[in-house]
Amino acid sequence: MKHIQLSDHFKASTILLFSLPSIGMQIVDNTYQVADGYFISNYISEAAFEAENLIFPVLLIVMYVGLMFGTGASALISKELGEGRREKANSILSMVILVLAGSGILLSAALYLLLPSIARWVGASEALAPDCVTYGRVLAFFMPFQMLSMAFHPLLITAERPGLGLVTTIANAAANILLDWLFVAVFGWGMAGAAVATGVAWLVSAVIPFIYFLNPNHSLHFARPASDFGALGKTLYNGASEMVDGVSYAIVALIFNLQLLHWLGEDGVGAYAVSEYVGGLFMAVFYGISMSMVPVVGYQLGKRNVEELRSLRKNGMLLMGFLGLATAALGFGLANPISRIFVGYNEDLTVLSVQALRIISFSYLLNGITTYSSSYFTGLNQGTASLIIAAVKGFIGPLAAVFLLPLLIGAKGLWFATPVAEILALIAALLLFLGWKRKEERGDLPEPDEEYAG
Repeated sequence: MKHIQLSDHFKASTILLFSLPSIGMQIVDNTYQVADGYFISNYISEAAFEAENLIFPVLLIVMYVGLMFGTGASALISKELGEGRREKANSILSMVILVLAGSGILLSAALYLLLPSIARWVGASEALAPDCVTYGRVLAFFMPFQMLSMAFHPLLITAERPGLGLVTTIANAAANILLDWLFVAVFGWGMAGAAVATGVAWLVSAVIPFIYFLNPNHSLHFARPASDFGALGKTLYNGASEMVDGVSYAIVALIFNLQLLHWLGEDGVGAYAVSEYVGGLFMAVFYGISMSMVPVVGYQLGKRNVEELRSLRKNGMLLMGFLGLATAALGFGLANPISRIFVGYNEDLTVLSVQALRIISFSYLLNGITTYSSSYFTGLNQGTASLIIAAVKGFIGPLAAVFLLPLLIGAKGLWFATPVAEILALIAALLLFLGWKRKEERGDLPEPDEEYAG
């Protein structure tokens, strides 16, 4: 198969082929929490399973700092490559990774110290709090590696090496599943064992791409770091939507859990966890494609190729619409067998999980389109537009719905919050695309020397 480059013309089939390694990477990357959930639920206890899902959204907030740096840098670096400034691209890469590593150490230390208080804030009972703290503190130790890993994912795509990203993620998942089985099922190390298994997998997925970027013979590699606060600010600006998306998801998940505890008790948290595991696997397809297109859009922006930018927008949306229909049908049709895999030992929890998954599956119809829209604007270096879509999709919409819908239609309304948020995000995306289309028609694209100061 022909090696696909950022400079190629991308039809819908090309988008899918170029994204396959990233899709695989995202799907496999989701397995570490699914594997933890399976082994914790089946080999430790139902209470431990609920504790993991209460504390994990907090960990996600810190992880997504890494994705913010990586995605933001990917958009900026690909634009530099499109403009022919490869040395500048390498120096920005080095600066971003250096700053992220330092930030990761500080954030992880703070997370470790605050975890007992955080466990109380997320609503953990006295019975669940110890497992929350144990699991979270072990992962806090490994968190800098996971932050780097999440940053390296989009940067490997920018380096036109998504296949290496897939290999890295497969190594991550294989290590995690094997060690989960060994530490939890065989040695009986409980929550600490599950967390160590995940942490070692994070370490693996950070080291492999780090070694790749150390090689000066690679087109994108570590070099002398830039001392460019303008470029660093632009990186954070570009990646802000991904950070908001992740933080919003985590905050909304925390609020969902509190609402679920209020309306449905601890079974509600378990049912929500099942839907999140499944949704994470399906949405990995959408995120894999969207992440892959950020550097492609950035490169074509650097080339000021309006026709290709329009083609990327049209073909990407068509592809996402088709995949949305397929994943929604799968989620609805397989709700019962999927729920029984995770919580089949509890019939009431299984019934509740099936109901949750079938309703939430309707959100997959639009999730791909809204995710692609946000990433497309990130690639255009239009952080504000991307941020608006992410905020409506991940925070404003679901937060409003999770409080209002249960009051209107009862506890079942909690499951409708995600589909409602996707509808609102689609409206926001369409309005923003209309504004960008007017810019294209006027030829109002940023000049090469206008993207940032410094």
